Amino acid sequence: PDPPHPHPQNLASTMSTSLIRCATAAALVATCDGYMPSAAPSRAAAVRPAAASVFMDETVFERALAGELEEEGFENPFMSEVGWADYLDKNAKSSYNMNQRPSLADDGYYTASIVDNPLDVVSDWLGAMKGYVTNPVATAFPTISNDPTGARSYPKGSNEVSARTIKPKEKDFDPKKRIVGIPGFNIFGTPSSKSGSFIENFFGN
Repeated sequence: PDPPHPHPQNLASTMSTSLIRCATAAALVATCDGYMPSAAPSRAAAVRPAAASVFMDETVFERALAGELEEEGFENPFMSEVGWADYLDKNAKSSYNMNQRPSLADDGYYTASIVDNPLDVVSDWLGAMKGYVTNPVATAFPTISNDPTGARSYPKGSNEVSARTIKPKEKDFDPKKRIVGIPGFNIFGTPSSKSGSFIENFFGN
């Protein structure tokens, strides 16, 4: 014979009991820290600052094509070595970078460059070699104070100290304000003439 079928009322009661148990278990799990996933802190999306666009100074090409670079050099002489040397020569009566003043230079100062006529380059080079052979010491070791040509000079009214941007500390070389005559000692070489013998210095008199 077929098994007896459950009564509809008992089936509904069993299902409601199971649903209550599942809901209770879910509530317990939800309130338990051990079963809750760790909440990552909300992180705002990183926003990079907008970088300034890099632009080329097109005025250089524009002035070059228009032939106005020389005019810009006259307006701003410090933009080139030659312009700065010419400015110091005319306004400060001084030389620049241990070179002779442009107005007094033996070679004319404005020599040919690599973009000029090769014959002019060779001619200027031979002139420079001639000056070196004539006075090699003054050419190899240029100086302002002892310049034999007189074409190197500090700014008008200045000397080696006052012409400096950072002035050295002034020192008083008065011997009365210094300790002098201290005997020296050298255990590995000739002793000082002001010192006694090794025994006297080591053990005392």
